[in-house]
Amino acid sequence: MRIILSGLALLPFTGCAIDSPAPSESLEQSSVTSQTIPTTTGSFLGSYVVPTSADLASAAIFSVPEVDWTISSGIVTLHYDLPVGLVGGDLSVTFTGPLTSGATNAGLTGLNGTSGCTASGTVVSCAEAFTGLGALPISMAIVQQTAIATFSGPVSSRVAVANVFSSDPIGTISFDVSRPAGDGGHHGGGGGGGGPGHH
Repeated sequence: MRIILSGLALLPFTGCAIDSPAPSESLEQSSVTSQTIPTTTGSFLGSYVVPTSADLASAAIFSVPEVDWTISSGIVTLHYDLPVGLVGGDLSVTFTGPLTSGATNAGLTGLNGTSGCTASGTVVSCAEAFTGLGALPISMAIVQQTAIATFSGPVSSRVAVANVFSSDPIGTISFDVSRPAGDGGHHGGGGGGGGPGHH
C-alpha cells in the first residue's frame, strides 16, 4: 500500500518537474530575457528553428546566411529570407517596431505576422508567428532537393518539418551581431539562401 501511495505521490511531482523549470533554469531564462538588445546595425549569420518533436529536432534547424537588423531613429527592421529548405522557394519576411535604448525586448510586426525579440549577449532571438504566407511549402520537390544537398539526416525528416511549419507557421530566428554575414555566410550550406537579387 505504501508503494502505491508513493507512486501516486510521485506522479504530481513528476508532472510539475516536467512542466516547470527548476529554480536555476528559471533564473537562467530570466537573465537571458533581461539583457539589453544590441543596437548594432548590419547583416548577420543566423539560424531558424521550427519547434517540433524531439525526433525531428535536428531536421528543424536551418542556416540563414543573411539576417538584416537595421536600427534607425528608434525603429528596428528585421528582414531575412525564410530557409528554402523549409518553405520550398524564395520567401522574404520583414518586421519593424520600436527599439528604445536599453530595451530588453522588442515587439515587431509585419505583413506576415509578429516577432518578439530578446537577447543573450550578442545573440538576438526573435520568436515569430506567421500569417498570410500562402500555401506552404511552395514546392515540396525543392524542400527534398535542398535536404539532399544540405542535410545529413533523412530527407523524410526535413519533409516532416516542412509539413509541421505549413500547418503551424511559427519558429525562432536567431543571429549573432558579432558574426557579419560576409564571414562565410555565402557558401551554400544549410538550406538557406537562394539566387542573387534578394535585396
